[in-house]
Amino acid sequence: MRGLRRHWFLEPLILCGVLAVLLSGAHAADQRSYGEPDFVPVAAPASLWAGPYLGFEAGPSQTVTDVKANGRSKDLSRVDAAFGLFGGYNWDVSRIVLGVEGAATYLGGRERSKHPTLGTVETGAKWTVNAKARAGLPLGSFMPYLSVGVAATEHSLKANGKEKSSVSLGPVVGGGLEVAVQENWRVRADYSLSGIVDDRSKFSGTTISRNSGNHRIMLGISRAF
Repeated sequence: MRGLRRHWFLEPLILCGVLAVLLSGAHAADQRSYGEPDFVPVAAPASLWAGPYLGFEAGPSQTVTDVKANGRSKDLSRVDAAFGLFGGYNWDVSRIVLGVEGAATYLGGRERSKHPTLGTVETGAKWTVNAKARAGLPLGSFMPYLSVGVAATEHSLKANGKEKSSVSLGPVVGGGLEVAVQENWRVRADYSLSGIVDDRSKFSGTTISRNSGNHRIMLGISRAF
């Protein structure tokens, strides 16, 4: 007790010190609240894949048609150099990229061959246009993707002195790998498998059925906007 009484004058000094610390902290807090912010957030960088794009592609294309008449069938296959234009739009959705794409492609000419009962026949698909939905998984500058959609494809058949050409709708599926080589330029390898036609009709009195499909591997280059 005597020791505490001897140092009674220290208590007001300690109290004053505590009050001074509290007041200085409150003042600093007020300055942070009403003054300029200490941290200015940096805007997130623009996505590498999101947005519109337009490109050109070329590569080998194979159209196979099964021609059947009078119980006999013949497969006609033609390989051509295909080329075309494509374009679309991508969106970032969580950790994947979703997009829509349209393309117009020249597929090639017609194949001529002998059918067991029809004699000489000619068949082929000259062009196709398609609309697809795409889903990709970005891995830095690389993006593997899958696609599915619908294609409108011209197909013709000449047999028994009669020629029939039509445009049919069919499914198209595929996939590929896209690489961002610069900020706005990309290259890709794309595979597509299209169902062209499944038809049964008369050719000069003979019923002929034709079933056709096309697959192609295209190398493309595109520019993002």
